[in-house]
Amino acid sequence: MNDLVKGTLLLAGGIVIGAAAALLLAPQTGEETRKQLADLAGDLKNKAEEAAKKAEEYALQAKEQYFSKAEKPAAAPAAEAVEAKA
Repeated sequence: MNDLVKGTLLLAGGIVIGAAAALLLAPQTGEETRKQLADLAGDLKNKAEEAAKKAEEYALQAKEQYFSKAEKPAAAPAAEAVEAKA
């Protein structure tokens, strides 16, 4: 997982923890607090899904790069250079 995805997950987690603490310590009714926590949980779910999607895209790109390099024989660049000079 690259540093951008890790940083995004850590930031989202910190925001959620801070917001949850603020909600629990704020003077309001229990019903209002439960609604805000439910909204916060929904936001966290959406952010987690986005992060998972980005991680999946990153993994697919890495896989494609690996297989595109693996398909080309190691001697291919040397053979191409010899053909270009000929």
